[in-house]
Amino acid sequence: MSNLQKILIFLALVVEAQRTWQISLPSDPTYNAGVVEFIPGEGKGKRKTSHALPRMIEIIESDVTRNLDILVFPEYVLTDEEFRTFVPDPALKIAPCEVPDYDLFLTKLSCAVRSRKVYVVINLNEKVFCANDTTIVGRCDPSGLNTYNTNVVFDRQGRVISRYRKSHLYKYEWYSTTVLPESELAIFTTDFGVTFGHFICFDMLYWNPAEVLIKKRGLTDIIYPTYWFSELPFLVSVQLQEGWAFANDVNLLAADASKPSGRNGGSGIYAGRMGRLTAAIYEEPTTKVLTAKVPKRAQHNIQQMPNVIMPAFVPQISTPRFTKFDLLRDYNVDIFKTQLLPADFTSVKETVCYDSQFCCQFEAARTPIAWWSSAYTAYRYRISAFSGSHATHQRVDYADLKVCALFACTNDQLYSCGHIFPQNVSVGNKYYFSSLKVSGSFVQAPRRLIMPSSVDGALMPVPVHMYDWQEVESKNSTSITITLTHPKEDLLTFGIWGNYYTEKVSKHNFDPVWQPPKPVPPKKVMSSAAAFTAGGNKVCAILLLVTFIKSQLIM
Repeated sequence: MSNLQKILIFLALVVEAQRTWQISLPSDPTYNAGVVEFIPGEGKGKRKTSHALPRMIEIIESDVTRNLDILVFPEYVLTDEEFRTFVPDPALKIAPCEVPDYDLFLTKLSCAVRSRKVYVVINLNEKVFCANDTTIVGRCDPSGLNTYNTNVVFDRQGRVISRYRKSHLYKYEWYSTTVLPESELAIFTTDFGVTFGHFICFDMLYWNPAEVLIKKRGLTDIIYPTYWFSELPFLVSVQLQEGWAFANDVNLLAADASKPSGRNGGSGIYAGRMGRLTAAIYEEPTTKVLTAKVPKRAQHNIQQMPNVIMPAFVPQISTPRFTKFDLLRDYNVDIFKTQLLPADFTSVKETVCYDSQFCCQFEAARTPIAWWSSAYTAYRYRISAFSGSHATHQRVDYADLKVCALFACTNDQLYSCGHIFPQNVSVGNKYYFSSLKVSGSFVQAPRRLIMPSSVDGALMPVPVHMYDWQEVESKNSTSITITLTHPKEDLLTFGIWGNYYTEKVSKHNFDPVWQPPKPVPPKKVMSSAAAFTAGGNKVCAILLLVTFIKSQLIM
C-alpha cells in the first residue's frame, strides 16, 4: 500500500469520524432536532430531581439521539424552588463533567451529553449569591441567594455555552423567583450552522425577549422549554406554539411537560408558515421524543409548502376528543362582544363590532350529517370581536388584544364558552363546517403579532394546509382573512388572535394598590373641672368625686 493510499484512508476515517460526531454539517439544508414531552419528576426538592434525572439521561443516551443535532427538554421537570443549583458562566465554557464543582446531577447530565455528542437544552432552578448577582441592585432573598428559572445549554462536549433566566413569571413563581430588571437575550451558535435564541414558557406572550430575538436580532430558530397551562379558546399549548411560529415565520422547537390532570402537555417542532413538522398532545402522562428534519431558514433556502394529498372527506358524528386533559378557561371572553349563532344554522354572514373602531366579519356554511342521533349532544357557537387593554393573560399579566373568532360553547350562555363537555356526555357532530371565513382590519403598530388561532376536539390546531391566510397592508392597518379550505368537524376555535404587547407592568401583590387611612383629628383636651361640669369624661368625674369624699373622711 502506497503512502498516498494510506493518507487517503486516514483522511476518510477522519471525515467519517467527524460526520458521526457532527450529524449535520453547516452546508446541509436541514438539521436534526428532537423535543421531549416529559413526565415531571415526582415529589419536591432533591426527590424530584432524583426521579427525573435517570429518565433524562436514559433519553440522552438512547438510540433516538444517535441521529440528532439538538435535543430540548421542558421547563420545571427536573428541579424546583426547594432544590436550586449553581450554573457555570457560559463565557467560561465549563463542562461540569470535567470540573466537578457543581451539583452531581448537573455533572451527570454534562457527562451524558459529552458521551452522546449532542446539543442539549435543560431547564432548572438556579441560585446566585446576591453579592455576585450584579444584575440585581437592592434585591436579595433573606437566604443570601437569588433564585432564577433558568435554561442551560450544553454543547457536544458537555460544556455550558448559554444560559437564559426567565423574564415573565407565571402566577406564584413571583413569590420565590427573581426577575432581571430587563430581559436578557440568550443566543448561541452551533457547529451545524444554525444560531438559536431561547426563552421560557410565559415569555412567549411578550415582546421582550421573544419578539426582540426575531425582530431586532433576526433569528430564525427558537428553542422553547415550557410548562404550559392550556386554556380555551385561544391558548392551548400546540395551538399557541403553531400560531406563534406561523405568525413570526420561524422554526420553533417546543418541549412541554406532560401532566394532563394539571393542564400541562403539548410539544412540537414547527417550520414557520410551513406548519408543524411534528407535534403531539396526550391525554395521559407521556414521555416521548418527537423528532424532525428542520430546514435551515438562515441559508435562505426556498421553502415551499409541501403538497398534501387530502383524503376524501367523510363526515363523522363521533370524532376524537380529549376529556381527561384539564383546561383553563379564558375569562376575557366574558367581556368580548359576541353573537350566539342558532343551534341549527347552515349559513351565516354577520359582522360583529366591539366598538365603532373594530369590527369582524364572519361567513360560515354548515352541512348536516344525515345519520345524526338524538343520543348525542352538540356544541353551540358564538362569533366574537374584542379590542382593548382591559384584558389579562391567564389572569397573571396585563394584555392588549384584538381578536376575531368563532368559538364553541356547551350551551347558549356566554359563561359556557371556553369549556368542553365532560367525559360522561356523548358529544357528536350534528353538522360539519363546509366553509368558514373570518376577517378583520388590524391597526398597525410597532409592536404586535397577529396569528391564526384554531383548535379542535383533540386539542390540536387546524393544519396549515387546511386554511388560507391573507394579509393586505394599507396605510394605517392590515386587513387579515383566515379561510377554511377543507371541510372540518369538531371545531372549538377558529379565528385571528392579535397581541399588541402592552407595556403595563403587573405588581403581583408585592406593591398592591391601596389608599392610606385618613388622618384622625386630635382629641380636644379638657380640664378636669370642665370634664366634670360638661359630663364629657365620666371617668375623670368619678375619680374627682372619690378623691373629694376621701378628703372629707380624713378631716
